[in-house]
Amino acid sequence: MDIIAEFQKHADECRRMARATRDFETKVTWNRMAERWQSLLAIEAARTRQRSEARPRRRHGAHVWVNESRAA
Repeated sequence: MDIIAEFQKHADECRRMARATRDFETKVTWNRMAERWQSLLAIEAARTRQRSEARPRRRHGAHVWVNESRAA
């Protein structure tokens, strides 16, 4: 399972636990934990997007590399 899905699973579980409890303080704690998991998820999603955008795009076909200092 990828890390983003894992973080989402934890956030969902915390929300489920918050709904299941009757104690207000416990409910607040579970909701805060859910928010923290959600923020970690957002950070990791942004990192993943950034990494995928930073990778050079590969094109199909042959590449000819030219050393510009020798090309002139």
